[in-house]
Amino acid sequence: MTTTARLSLLLLTCCALILGAPRADAQRGFDTKRLPVHGLQYLEPRSYDWLPVQPSEDWVVLKYTKKKGDGEDDLVRGYVPQFVVVRIDWVPDVEVQGDGRTTTGGDAEKPKKESDEESGEEGESDAAPPPPPPINSALRWFDQRSGGWKISSSKEGRERNGYTATEYVMTPPENFRGDAVGWAYVWRKDRERTYVVFGRCSSADLDEEKKIWWEVATKMQFSDPVASDASKIRTKWERTYARKKLLDPEFRIRVRERLGGSWEAEDTDNYIVVYNTPDQPLVRRILKDIEAMRAEYEKLFPSAAPVTAVSTVRVCADRDEYMLYGGMAGSAGYWNWYTEELVLYDATVREKGQKTDKSNTFIVLYHEAFHQYIHYSAGQLAPHSWFNEGYGDFFSGSQVSGSKVKRIGANPWRNDYIKKVVEARKSVPWKDILYFEQRDYYRNPGVCYAQGWSMIYFLNTSKDVQRNPEWRNLLTNYFETLKELWAVELAKLKLDGSDEIPQAKYEAEVKVRREACEKTFKDVDVEALDEAWKQFVRDLPWIEEPK
Repeated sequence: MTTTARLSLLLLTCCALILGAPRADAQRGFDTKRLPVHGLQYLEPRSYDWLPVQPSEDWVVLKYTKKKGDGEDDLVRGYVPQFVVVRIDWVPDVEVQGDGRTTTGGDAEKPKKESDEESGEEGESDAAPPPPPPINSALRWFDQRSGGWKISSSKEGRERNGYTATEYVMTPPENFRGDAVGWAYVWRKDRERTYVVFGRCSSADLDEEKKIWWEVATKMQFSDPVASDASKIRTKWERTYARKKLLDPEFRIRVRERLGGSWEAEDTDNYIVVYNTPDQPLVRRILKDIEAMRAEYEKLFPSAAPVTAVSTVRVCADRDEYMLYGGMAGSAGYWNWYTEELVLYDATVREKGQKTDKSNTFIVLYHEAFHQYIHYSAGQLAPHSWFNEGYGDFFSGSQVSGSKVKRIGANPWRNDYIKKVVEARKSVPWKDILYFEQRDYYRNPGVCYAQGWSMIYFLNTSKDVQRNPEWRNLLTNYFETLKELWAVELAKLKLDGSDEIPQAKYEAEVKVRREACEKTFKDVDVEALDEAWKQFVRDLPWIEEPK
């Protein structure tokens, strides 16, 4: 999934709801919170958990989700109530004239009429669409950033300290699956600032949740935003990082400024680990292992240039929190290059009478950390998926002792699956999978992920590969060729100014990957390699004996 798609999915999950008039006793179960940096005082419901906001988020300043009751099943629970608080500072519109000049416009609170959307003369549809207007009102935010929610009705509310209120009933996107209703309450001060409380839940939860949401929205108090709290945090950590001399202190400070709720952070040489788990032994092991794995990546894949980028490793409390933060269904972790975050969750298996099993957490950590490193090592170019995902899964079999990787064994998630695939003759021919782009890989993810891992495992550990001079250096040759070709291509892009044009850069990346593969495997009998790999897979021992 692309970063844009992942961010769109996250925004869709950041909506919540309420309708109707609340009961007077709804204020019970709230704590008064102040957020001076956003000019806000509000009631925080104790029945909700605070969630972190994505680092790339420009508008949402608070995000909450309903706490799960003891023994509550997600399947029974249905659509989990959530809400966000949005802050929008007013800016004038900028209109581009025919001669290229710009003029500033006014406010944009009034929604467009259908006639405004009608196209002009024939032939204009081929022109590049204009950029979206700046978000300077609630309506603009709903239109561009709410994930497709629409206003179905509105009602004017009260006035307070120069702010006027409007209540909105919202409907989900047309392609939305499931039962959901939405509600928003907007406070607007003309040509200054707008605050939005926007929520969602299933219709069955509506009566209960609307009592809470009404209190949050209508009892808000506003003041001029001040940076005093953020300044204190910044001053403290500027002094700390000046003493410790860690990489990219500015990035680390920005991460710490966004901490909230029960989230905490710890630094390593190359990462800042942000976590919401009380399992301190788990956190300490993550801090140790992430640097041990980094040393292993650097040894095997020397970077095209020194890697000075620092990334966040975000460890969510559990799978629920991970999904709400933007995790894809069926995934256990992801590397988001746009926000420079490696995201996973505490997947520890804790069963009464059984030994605690933390292995799943580290399988994901070692995999995603490789994606993070290789992104920068290759000059911010992702290798082919068989290499990128395959090596991620290869490192998932690492066994770390002390500060070093002692050995790399079979991946327990992939080993038995690929044996069944080969046995059923359903593997993808090497001549095809070597050239798969990510979208091709994801069309058959179960087979491709397992096969990618086994290809890397085969090329790294097979005695047949080590005895064959044409095969033993294939992985090194591919990666070095990729880096060399990309350096040349990137220089060309920068020369003509197209390195900032997404489509041009994407086409160049595809071209470089294909050329790297063609050069690497030009004189290799790929069919023979494919057959040797299949025999290698058949000979792998089962991790769990088939029933």
